[in-house]
Amino acid sequence: MQSLVVTSDHPVTEVICYPRSSQSTGGKVNKPSYTNVATQLQCPVCNASHRLFKCDRFIKMQPKQRLNCAKQLKLCFNCLQLFTKAHTCSKQLCRQCHKRHHILLHIDKQNQTTNDKVSTTNNNHSANAKGTTTAEVNTYCSLKNKPRNHILLATAIVDVKNKSGQYVPYRALLDSGSQSLFITQKCIQLLRLSRTQTHASIQGISNVNTATHRSVSIHLRSRHTDWHTTLDCAILSSITGTKPPSKLDTTSWKIPKDIKLVDEKFDQRGSIYLLIGADLFYEILQSGRSTHPGNLPVLQETVLGWTISGRTPGTNQNEPQSAYLSREDNSLKSKLNRFWEVEAVEQSTMTVE
Repeated sequence: MQSLVVTSDHPVTEVICYPRSSQSTGGKVNKPSYTNVATQLQCPVCNASHRLFKCDRFIKMQPKQRLNCAKQLKLCFNCLQLFTKAHTCSKQLCRQCHKRHHILLHIDKQNQTTNDKVSTTNNNHSANAKGTTTAEVNTYCSLKNKPRNHILLATAIVDVKNKSGQYVPYRALLDSGSQSLFITQKCIQLLRLSRTQTHASIQGISNVNTATHRSVSIHLRSRHTDWHTTLDCAILSSITGTKPPSKLDTTSWKIPKDIKLVDEKFDQRGSIYLLIGADLFYEILQSGRSTHPGNLPVLQETVLGWTISGRTPGTNQNEPQSAYLSREDNSLKSKLNRFWEVEAVEQSTMTVE
């Protein structure tokens, strides 16, 4: 019996030629004739009508998984057909190592150890990424901070008059190291105040220069006393990030209940809309001051109320943690490998008719 494998865009079929019994006529022996019977091939993995090396489910497996699959199905490692003594095997070799096995069963021994270590992480991601062909290697590492003291900056909630004459509370940062006063663009928009064209250059740490082209005159007052003033502030798109960066645990601070804090929510994250610099900072200070042992912050009396600032007890609670992500994207290499794997052509054997 001879066989001829026919490949086309249609479902794969195998043409098997069965010889008919020969007959003699007049002492002449006729050449054997053949009967062709077409049988449809079935993928042993997904049961579809295609060769195994064209099976998407088989291709998406890891090389070691494909090798185990071939062993379980008792396939020839070279042509990926059912292994029998009579089957005709392809003469092609692996394009990676030039040994006698299919390219889909090639295992890179140098990377095998590394792949085994990350296989658990990759398998978890592969369950949510079915149908994709991009190969990615992700490494996640988190560095936990040691307990450290958080430095609390002095903030104050002050009332600022808007265009309609109403006072609106905004959080201000008290900064004795600044020569200017600032307000954010967002705050001006909410207050609907008119701006004046003023050009100024602001120099910060490491000689970093920032330019501002607008200024505004604002009227602010204390929420606890009769103090009020008018200030000219430069307008910036942003002054700083949220302060404090995370919520603080103040259960052990024992803050006196008979004082009026200028910022009752000093321990909660909040946006900074104004910055009061040295031009006004020392004018609002008063003589009252309270300190406590144990790395607790300092209470300072001002015309606005009592501020709280300085070193806080060491803690990691709700503190941001340092982390990094190393990602190697092998999408191009994976697509090229898959292209050659799909395009693999099996060696055909022609039969004699």
